[in-house]
Amino acid sequence: MGSISRLDAVNQMLLTSGESIVADLEGNSGIDTGLAEFVLDQAAQDFQLRGMANNKFVKKYKLASAGNINLPDNVLCAELVSSHQDTDGNRILGIDRQKRLYNIVEDTYTWKADTEWKVEIISNLSWDDLSTPSQRGILANAMRQYQLIVQGDDITDRYLGEAEVLHRAKARASDINDRRALIFGSGSPEINRALNRFASGGNDPARFRFWRHRGG
Repeated sequence: MGSISRLDAVNQMLLTSGESIVADLEGNSGIDTGLAEFVLDQAAQDFQLRGMANNKFVKKYKLASAGNINLPDNVLCAELVSSHQDTDGNRILGIDRQKRLYNIVEDTYTWKADTEWKVEIISNLSWDDLSTPSQRGILANAMRQYQLIVQGDDITDRYLGEAEVLHRAKARASDINDRRALIFGSGSPEINRALNRFASGGNDPARFRFWRHRGG
């Protein structure tokens, strides 16, 4: 999806720190790029953890028999969002642990059968599946971190810090635009009813009160 290849991203990180670029990420052309790739992966995870339009969704689980709720292999984090109570009246809280949903309150991985559990999942997208604005925002942060680790130049850090603010703002703006498109194109009954109410009564003077005031 994104236009920045993983190789180009790593090479930009290397150049920022005064290192030579590489031809590939397999042989590494005699230069160890492991650290740059590690920093890039961590920056990508940190960026995605807040949830984006294309990596955050709610999945329903309903077990035929009591057992584990297994989460996707690329899960970054997950949380039970439907409301359930234990025998003591406490709300059940579920989070991801070892790619399974874990019941914090009852201290178990076992979930009841014939119950609809709604789980909000944030997945870890691969570099190629990220949009270009997201890639650029992640790369700006990774370049700054890598430069601080291997070189630690204050002047370069200030420059990269300003660039990071710019690119991360653009990435967030792009994500907000994607979210808006998904919301208004979802076709969900709740959204449609809200839009219909606005369209039918948003400009009706009978629905609003205006305070009388005297001019000065």
